[in-house]
Parts: sequence; structure tokens; C-alpha cells
Amino acid sequence: MNKIVGIVAVATIVTFLIRSVPFLFFRKKDLPDLIIYFGRYLPFALMPLLVVFALKEVNPFVYPYGLPELIASLLVIILHFKFKKLALSIGFGTLAYMFLVQIAFA
Repeated sequence: MNKIVGIVAVATIVTFLIRSVPFLFFRKKDLPDLIIYFGRYLPFALMPLLVVFALKEVNPFVYPYGLPELIASLLVIILHFKFKKLALSIGFGTLAYMFLVQIAFA
């Protein structure tokens, strides 16, 4: 148990450092153009990659025929277009997918 707590503690500290160190470097300077470019275009470039990765194992010829993935994906799209809240759409999409996979199509 102590080993697990130590591993989680180290992972937490490393994650915090990785995410906070860039703020130390760019505290008083203007951001480089490359960082601004990445911040503007990289999220949009990664979304299709994540969708493909999430749907790559779906087999439309075997029950449940990809219906949980399709329903959850449509829910995410509809919620995002309606409310423009990323956390809301992804959160409810994840909850819907878990419900569909574990209860509705089990």
C-alpha cells in the first residue's frame, strides 16, 4: 500500500511540475510565435486524432453494432453546438457512453 501511495505521490508531483514550469519561463516575456501557433491550431488538429483513436475498435457487424459510440458521439456534438461548453459535452457524453455500454447494451 505504501508503494502505491509513493507512486501516486511522485506521479502527482511530476505532473504538477510539467504543467507549471512553462509558466515560470513565460511569466514576464511575450510568448514565442511558435507557442501561439500551437495554442491556436493544435487542439483542432488533435480532435480528429482522438475521435479516430476512440472509434478504431468499433465493429459495425457485431452487436451492439457501434450504437453506444454513435449515440454518445452524437450527444457530444449536439450538446457542444447547443451550449458551447466543452466540459459539459464531454462529461455528459462520457456518462451516456458508460450507461449505454454497461446497462443499456450489456
